[in-house]
Amino acid sequence: MSTNKIFSAEMMDTLRKMIVATPQYFLMLSRRKQELLVDKIVQRMKGMYTVPFTEEEFHSLGIMAPFVVDEVFIQVDRSFFTQNLDYLKTLCYSSGKTELVARILQEPAVFGPVKNWNQATLSVVGRFLFFLPINILQEIPLPLMTMGRIEKLFMSHRQWEDGDVGILCSDMNERKALFEKQQFVLQFFLGFLKINSLSLTPIVPTCETLHTTSPAAWTSSSLSSMSSTAFSNCLELMGHDSFLASFQRSEVLKRVKKMYGPVSSFSPSVIAQLGEIATELSPEELSALRLEEQSSIASMGAVSTWNTRQLTALFTTVLNSTKLTPSRLDSNMFVALGHILCGAKTTEINTFNNVEFGKAVLWLGQLRLSCSEEQMLALVQLLTHSLAFGPMSSWTADVFIEIGVLAAGLPDIAMSALVKEQIEGITPMAISIIPPEKFAVAFSQSQISMFSYEQAVALTPQQVSALRSLQRTALAMVLAPWDGRPVITKDPTVRSLGQIHNPLCLILGLLMLLIVLF
Repeated sequence: MSTNKIFSAEMMDTLRKMIVATPQYFLMLSRRKQELLVDKIVQRMKGMYTVPFTEEEFHSLGIMAPFVVDEVFIQVDRSFFTQNLDYLKTLCYSSGKTELVARILQEPAVFGPVKNWNQATLSVVGRFLFFLPINILQEIPLPLMTMGRIEKLFMSHRQWEDGDVGILCSDMNERKALFEKQQFVLQFFLGFLKINSLSLTPIVPTCETLHTTSPAAWTSSSLSSMSSTAFSNCLELMGHDSFLASFQRSEVLKRVKKMYGPVSSFSPSVIAQLGEIATELSPEELSALRLEEQSSIASMGAVSTWNTRQLTALFTTVLNSTKLTPSRLDSNMFVALGHILCGAKTTEINTFNNVEFGKAVLWLGQLRLSCSEEQMLALVQLLTHSLAFGPMSSWTADVFIEIGVLAAGLPDIAMSALVKEQIEGITPMAISIIPPEKFAVAFSQSQISMFSYEQAVALTPQQVSALRSLQRTALAMVLAPWDGRPVITKDPTVRSLGQIHNPLCLILGLLMLLIVLF
């Protein structure tokens, strides 16, 4: 971003054309970088801050057009807007821009008040309907919002979401906010939200309807009232719906038990389909599962929302079901275990086969493991075996990329000795799960100044709160280098071993400390 400051107008225009031609790389940037980059490009485009935001200007920015500042976007040419909705619906919009699109849609010169919309309007508006605020959505004439119309709206958004732009566009918070709008549309217009709706027979979806909408958009009573065949056919779909609430999962689980009997009688096929629904099982129920087949183990291992007691129960259940000891687990089993790995005791982790664990680390390193600090330390120690990755001091950026989140388990003293080439390989996810106190002690301000923007932005509020003043200054410089804030690399009040990067100097420093103390 700071480099872009010195680009000539010609270079900036070349960059614009490159982004328009291959937009996927722009979409992979963070929101802040996207907005800053577009702002720099727009500043160099002659007359861009004059009104209106013309069709020619919009097309010249391509995928970047919705990222101009609000003052420019709101001036988009209305005739262009109404005549090119199919094109506009393919683009990516931040939460702020969705509000502007909603305002434009309701203008008299566009489609006017929502209460006056008709079937043709809804067809043209498509997925933009979910940009409208909930209080405005309620004004859509009830007869227009049939089950068929609702399904078409869901499908239009699903097709965009699974496309080249949609898959890279929104983060989880934006997806959740939009899902809540979808859920409201379905439940409001199908009558679920009426005061006396509980006394009525619930509308029961078919399995096909759940595929076109979303299981989580329906009420728990509707899901549990499905026919046995439809429920069975869509159990896996429900189990993999990340927006399914706890009370919905509980009701679905009751139906599963009614259909398939007690937990101890669940077949590997049923277990493999449960997904996040299984998180409603108690540790005692999880202990009763038969986790013999890797397919059912992998299904449980893919779930990231277990609590500590559930993880412990699951790991023990896997060992009991497969008749394996921790030392006999191979790479395939480690991959299948996934998040369940955090249910192993530290003493059990210490007995894992180093080589087999090393083979599985490329997969495990991509998971946001919820292991304790002690467990992570034990796991990363396994990788120092000569047949795995060897001593930590010899690890290159490639090794850190491969081990992913497991880098968070490095001992404090090893973290404090990391050099730029090694820091470059630490993944943002690994950065984000380092305990705040450990992060503040292990990383000096000079090391933090070596972070990439993606690494810096991954820090949690708790991690930032634990930093000292100079560490925060270094972080701020990485997050906003365009501010030109200097980074002070010497702290006159704090000198810690974490500021020494040369391993030899570190050893000498420790020896000097021992001499002073004794």
